[in-house]
Amino acid sequence: MTKLHFVGTTLASQAKTTVGDVADAFGRSAFNRYYYAAYLQTRDLLLQFNPEWDVSHADAPTLIETTLVALVRKEAKRLEKKGTISHADSQRITSGVASACMAIAEVLRVAYKVRVISDYRPQESVLFENETFNLDSHTEGEARAWATAVEAHKGRILKACKELGFVY
Repeated sequence: MTKLHFVGTTLASQAKTTVGDVADAFGRSAFNRYYYAAYLQTRDLLLQFNPEWDVSHADAPTLIETTLVALVRKEAKRLEKKGTISHADSQRITSGVASACMAIAEVLRVAYKVRVISDYRPQESVLFENETFNLDSHTEGEARAWATAVEAHKGRILKACKELGFVY
């Protein structure tokens, strides 16, 4: 668990034991920290492939599901043509990477949307019920899982790229 994720869980606990505007503020802050924990995991992954990439918040989903996947496909094709890996392995690796990248991109899109609401739309209240809370129909539990999901998919991507000998 990253430091930001830990801060998010701490803020979420505070939100659940507080009421009114203060609870709303803690809840919003928890969503924000959960987003950043997932985003920073993604940025770390992308910069391992190209430290020169500008991994802005808005561009991160496209960068991971388009640019990174294209880079991996290109390397897999190169190794396949060289005879280092089979066509089946090339397909398996690129398909797995594409699937994991698409999953990370989706997490980031949802998390970013919720983060923007938490930061810039105070008129949309955090709703508390059943000892938890949600914002824009996304629960605190869902948000708490964002970084864990990104980390799991990141591991799959790195493992596949190590098979290609393609992690810097």
